[in-house]
Amino acid sequence: MTGQRAAREPYATRFETEVTAVDGDCVWLETSYFYGASGGQPADRGTIGGLEVVDVRLVDGEQRHVLAEEPSFRQGHRALCSVEWAFRMYCMRAHTAGHILAGAVRRTLGEGTVAGLEIGPEVVGLDLETEPVDEATLIELDELVNRVVWESRSVSWEAIPVSRARDHGRIRVDEREVDAFAGDRVRVVTIGADGTNSAGTTTSSAHGQWDVSVCGGTHVRNTREVGPVTVLGQSSLEDGLTRVELAVGPNAIERRTAEKRAAFATARTLGVDLSDVPDELDRLQ
Repeated sequence: MTGQRAAREPYATRFETEVTAVDGDCVWLETSYFYGASGGQPADRGTIGGLEVVDVRLVDGEQRHVLAEEPSFRQGHRALCSVEWAFRMYCMRAHTAGHILAGAVRRTLGEGTVAGLEIGPEVVGLDLETEPVDEATLIELDELVNRVVWESRSVSWEAIPVSRARDHGRIRVDEREVDAFAGDRVRVVTIGADGTNSAGTTTSSAHGQWDVSVCGGTHVRNTREVGPVTVLGQSSLEDGLTRVELAVGPNAIERRTAEKRAAFATARTLGVDLSDVPDELDRLQ
């Protein structure tokens, strides 16, 4: 199999397994559904044997779990493990939203522009090999992302031969996604074409795969699970990349609320309808 077990079975968050090694506050497990930080996605949180997991790292293909304190149990102990569901689900939603945004970027700015993804606790950043984008493009990206969420497109993952991925044409085989590779196979995540909206109606724009990417992260099974998304803006990075930032969940709702308050306040101050604000600003200038 290719990649981490957590990425293959992202909805598995409670399990019992044998402790295979203990070194100070570090623990290794026979079977682990904890995600080790990789590819811009942070490590899972949770508990092992009732002790807090503060970090998980993928070392030589195995998860090294760092606990908040040195455990009293030793090798051979069977431990009950729990992955913090709220944070796991946030990462699944955020990572999938990043793929949706990548598909939108390729449709507006062209292939080969996506350079990487970084999932933070409040903001998801997609790094682009391009000059800063204008406001009209940011608005278009926001609209495209939210349409794909609304269309309830399927999200799937599978391990395929590396040669097949290279011959695909639209798949960028990034060797930095180390946990997506295993021998001559690579893990590919696909946001598909079988989209339906919440009314159960297939949308005409849902034909054709939205995004196909080599990735070792965790994802939801359907774009509707991503929930609220909003594109926040962009920033310039030191290496010449442009980072487009988005938020999911409560952070996206809070940003939308702030933007709506500002828009209504502007319309009220100008004494015009909200839809007429741009024209009124142009007239005043």
